[in-house]
Amino acid sequence: MGSGFHFQENIVGTPKFDGFTPINSGHLDGVKYSTLDRKLTIRYQNGYVYEVHNFSPEDNRAFMDASSQGEHYHRFIKDNYHIERLR
Repeated sequence: MGSGFHFQENIVGTPKFDGFTPINSGHLDGVKYSTLDRKLTIRYQNGYVYEVHNFSPEDNRAFMDASSQGEHYHRFIKDNYHIERLR
């Protein structure tokens, strides 16, 4: 008998059950990207969730390949894209 709940280990680079990919950052908890919508969704460790609009696949690749996603966000994304707070 199963509870219907599937647990997946929180390993950097693997999707968690809620669709966010965990990242190793002091402030950011996880991200997910929609190629179709060109949106990057970022969840902070404090629970806030933001959506970055018109974010290209190349921008997402650079963000994910950065040695520090938090630093990359503050240097290249924060002031250069329309960002909406979802919660």
